[in-house]
Amino acid sequence: MSKTKLFSIFSLLILVAVIVIPRINATKDTTIKYNSKKHTLYQPKNDSIREVVTLAGSISSSQIVNLRFQNSGKLVWVGVKVGDKVHRGQAIASLDKTQLKKNLTTQFNNYQEELSQFNDTQDQYKTTREKFLVTDTIQRILDRTQYSLNNSVITYEITDMAIQEATLISPIDGVVVNIEQPVAGINITPATATFTIINPKDIYFKSEIDQETVIRVKEGQGATIRLDSFSDHELESKINYIAYTPISGQTSTVYEIRFILPTNEQSPQYRIGMDGDADIILSQNNDATVVPTSAVYDDNGQKYVYILSGKELRAQNITTGIENDDYIEIRSGLEANDQVAIIQK
Repeated sequence: MSKTKLFSIFSLLILVAVIVIPRINATKDTTIKYNSKKHTLYQPKNDSIREVVTLAGSISSSQIVNLRFQNSGKLVWVGVKVGDKVHRGQAIASLDKTQLKKNLTTQFNNYQEELSQFNDTQDQYKTTREKFLVTDTIQRILDRTQYSLNNSVITYEITDMAIQEATLISPIDGVVVNIEQPVAGINITPATATFTIINPKDIYFKSEIDQETVIRVKEGQGATIRLDSFSDHELESKINYIAYTPISGQTSTVYEIRFILPTNEQSPQYRIGMDGDADIILSQNNDATVVPTSAVYDDNGQKYVYILSGKELRAQNITTGIENDDYIEIRSGLEANDQVAIIQK
């Protein structure tokens, strides 16, 4: 036999050893000698078990508005302060309208002037139009007077809009939570005078849920919320919104999920941005056979436990169900009097 063939056979044996030996070592031991000092016996019991996912989140609101003036000007009136309740349609601040009203008068006068010129032109070419003798030059003259009149109307309307926009109106019922410029008499720009209003009746608890778990929850499903600010108080809630598209900018695929936050007149202490957790029960069995999670082992997808058999621990294949950090449900493979061993490593 040549050296080349010997080398090939030797390499093949090494490859088989590398692949097969680890697999043999990974195979479960079917029996283990029982040692009371190393092995803790556990009697399976009937108990309730549930799988819960905990999501971190915070309080937000579906009605948060930041109001700003459309134009710069002198702030002459601020009718609210932080903490005030406001109603939809209520005026909360105003700019000086003196100059705006004078501009409106000027624009009205311009309109009157353009209208007069428009009528004069129409009268001048009335006979020509009636006899259908309008040339291209005459038509351009008529068009220009019409355009000038239209522009004067538009300018007047824009000036009138500026007067209306000089008063900030709340579009929602809510509470004023921030005023960047609370003092009247100061010249402001749209970027330097923001009024923030929040409707406390529309606050909710929001979180993020990954793509593996989102398919296991639905709107209307119950949840429990615990806020860090009130750690000793749990709030019963429900899921009321699950996004269909993932949140952009995240390193993994996650979706926004919202929970109803119970509120009433006696609970105004909730604030936007308060952090907390929401627990969602994914599955539950109130009459399950359970053992500690640490007593269950996995052999390539086949779950098994060690049960006491005489002076030995014998591997027993099982099927499992609901699992949490502490216990796991055993659906088949154990008898009522079996003792399961927890092996101390």
